[in-house]
Amino acid sequence: MSLTHLLAALPEPLFSAYEVEGVLGVGAYAIVYQIRSVETDEAFALKVVEKEPMRKRSMMPQLDREVALLSVPYSPHVIQLLEVLHTSSHVFLRFELCDTTVEDALNQSGPMSEEEAYSWFRQLCLGIQALHVHGVIHRDLKPSNFLLDGRGVLRICDFGWACHESDHLSGNCGTPQYSPPECIGRPSYVHTPKVDMYGLGACLQHMLLGRVPMGREDVPKGLSEETIELLHELMDPDPDLRPCIEDVLNRPQLANGIPFAEHFTNLWRNLSDFMDIPAPQKAARKKSMMETSCGFGQEKRGKIGNRNLVPRRDEVPSVST
Repeated sequence: MSLTHLLAALPEPLFSAYEVEGVLGVGAYAIVYQIRSVETDEAFALKVVEKEPMRKRSMMPQLDREVALLSVPYSPHVIQLLEVLHTSSHVFLRFELCDTTVEDALNQSGPMSEEEAYSWFRQLCLGIQALHVHGVIHRDLKPSNFLLDGRGVLRICDFGWACHESDHLSGNCGTPQYSPPECIGRPSYVHTPKVDMYGLGACLQHMLLGRVPMGREDVPKGLSEETIELLHELMDPDPDLRPCIEDVLNRPQLANGIPFAEHFTNLWRNLSDFMDIPAPQKAARKKSMMETSCGFGQEKRGKIGNRNLVPRRDEVPSVST
């Protein structure tokens, strides 16, 4: 049950510009709708937050910080906030619409091979690199917060716990299974970008296990020595000993070429056939309603069918390393 109530209708100017096609998800503080532009027929995700419950819980500053952080176009691998509308009672955030999440892909298909995991992990690292360049710490990295669009591009979303490093925040935050020791029960530790480095390690763990990890030593059998070493370094209990994002991107697993071409056709087939969305060579997008997600709350989301979901690097926009 959400503290935000369902809307009877969108306010202007949204009412005249968009049609509501359905509810994508309901979170504790927000409801997310799929809307479609009357003029262009393009679909978007609209996050709606009711202000009064946030005020009562002294959470308006957190909401304002989230909006401010999302207003910067960091990278193709970070979800883009397209529009913000404030009314006396609500905040409306319009986002690009993505089709599913990495978590849903894992739930559907199970553990990834190292090659598959590194292909998605590289995109994730590029998004984190862009955030860290801007002094932003996400503080809640997990596969359910990584959206996948119809082109196979991973986008980091849900900035509810995010902050600037210059805010010097500390205390509990994020999701325990992916959070470092300094974010669980260590209120005296000021959070730095090394918080996200631990989260990256836990997310790589999840991809390789196909499930939520149960501690830093929970790894599947048969991993390469290089991957085991990377996981241990990323999830070192001492934040000062964890590598920075540039160090990770320079690892051979991420810096060297990966044979993406053999998987590219399967990527498009899996995404387009299961989600009923067109690959570039198909006709214009159908208007049928999909199970989709924009990464807020525990929504019902679409899932990807078969495996071989390794994107081809030259088809994926990225920032330089």
